[in-house]
Amino acid sequence: MRRVLRWVAVAGVVGLGAALGGLALAAEDDPTSRYRVSTASVGDVSQTVSTSGTVDFVNRADVSFGTGGRLAELSVAQGDRVSAGQRLGALDTSGLQGAVDAAEAEVAAARATLAADQQRQAEALEEDDSAESEPDPAAELPELQQAVRTAKTAADRALAAAATAAAAQAEACVEPGEECPAALAAARSAQEAVAEAQDTLQQRMTELTAALEAATSQAERPDEREEDVPTAATIAADQAAVDKAEAELVAANQALARATLTAPIAGTVASVNAGEGDEVASGDAVLVLVGAGAAVVEATVPVERVAAVRVGQSATVTPTGSTTGVPGTVTRIGRLPDDGLESVAYPVTITVEEPPASMPAGSAAGVAIVVASAEDVLTVPTSALGGAPASTVTVLEGEQISVRQVVLGVVGPLRTEITDGLEEGERVVLADLEAPLPSGSDDLGPGGGLMVGVPDAKMMTRGR
Repeated sequence: MRRVLRWVAVAGVVGLGAALGGLALAAEDDPTSRYRVSTASVGDVSQTVSTSGTVDFVNRADVSFGTGGRLAELSVAQGDRVSAGQRLGALDTSGLQGAVDAAEAEVAAARATLAADQQRQAEALEEDDSAESEPDPAAELPELQQAVRTAKTAADRALAAAATAAAAQAEACVEPGEECPAALAAARSAQEAVAEAQDTLQQRMTELTAALEAATSQAERPDEREEDVPTAATIAADQAAVDKAEAELVAANQALARATLTAPIAGTVASVNAGEGDEVASGDAVLVLVGAGAAVVEATVPVERVAAVRVGQSATVTPTGSTTGVPGTVTRIGRLPDDGLESVAYPVTITVEEPPASMPAGSAAGVAIVVASAEDVLTVPTSALGGAPASTVTVLEGEQISVRQVVLGVVGPLRTEITDGLEEGERVVLADLEAPLPSGSDDLGPGGGLMVGVPDAKMMTRGR
């Protein structure tokens, strides 16, 4: 029995060796086994321009205080949902309220001084109706006083208009839509008008203060006839002091009103840039709100490729850290290159109508813009294209190898359209497994594959 088993084992080894030898001989007999090939087939091709950019949102608001101070209250955090008009935080108003109280006291004192001087002047005139009044040294005070009143009225109107615009914007942005951005822009414009009106008021107050000091100095000079009787210059100076104090009270009340932070739109808190106890300046974005609606990716495209990009082309946007792309559309191409880059590139905006949660504002995203496409066309792997010249493929027919000129259509990252020079079902060579490794980039085709070196291959042309 052992002898029989031994002979069976020997026979099995001999049989396996014969089989392997047969495979080796078969491989040697098949000269085409050295090539890796693919078949020309009908399919769809897309040519893309790849870039990257930063995500932002169309319905977005940078929320800031209208005055500076210490942040005493912040009632929201990143990720919170807020409604339009909701209170978000407040500054420490102790100093601002103190300024209002001081301004009110100044107004009361100025009015009391004016009333007292007017009473004294009236009493003096009753005693001596023939008393001559001295020439008015404050001739310009009435005009300056009127300028302050006009500026104060303009500031009040601008503040009221800003409040109306804010209310209209809050109502328009309750639900996302086309009216929200316009209302938000109107609210911002109204706030700018308030700031401009307040600047004008401050300038008029400064002019009045200078004239008031000059008039007061003149009024304080002794009168040889009636030293204690207020002159017309004194009364004018008193009235100017009242106007100045009232204007300062308006400014103090406006600063106090702007110490509260409210949401201009409904949305989500995308970022918080300050914390309680921090000092913030007027206009600094304390937090960013993002409402419902589309997102945009602000990207750049090199000058040599921007000619292929058109508004309306589709794109695939892939958020950083994600493998799933979302559809987008090219909505804007800048006319001038981005001067902040070392190389020449043009700004391109891609809009995503339904952004996923993985696309927060300020994050990065990759973009593939489809600049050309073709459906149901003859295609080959892009790596099959030769690099010198690029419009050639190596065709395997039976055991014969030939380099054939072809006409390219849409060139995609994986497959390329062939419009002439090849038939469906023909086999194209992707690589020669026995060829030496390339020593430089000259051996790479346009698809990144190795150029196939075929000794004694003939250049052929063939129409479809």
